[in-house]
Amino acid sequence: MPEQALGRLDALRGMTIWNAIAAFEENDKGTLEVGKFADFTVVDRDLLTVKPDLLRKAKVTATFVNGERVFER
Repeated sequence: MPEQALGRLDALRGMTIWNAIAAFEENDKGTLEVGKFADFTVVDRDLLTVKPDLLRKAKVTATFVNGERVFER
């Protein structure tokens, strides 16, 4: 049911801050802030603005865990 689908911003929040809040970890995770774990991925396009037909073609270019690069394409 497309009318019940999450928008892109809510989907991103669901994988970041909302997930951290649900796990009671919002003081350590969920957003990029000084003092929090720097666990994040870098993709080759802006997932919030890219045209829908190009969204699935997004590729991860780097992954960081606790601020250290653990993957780079």
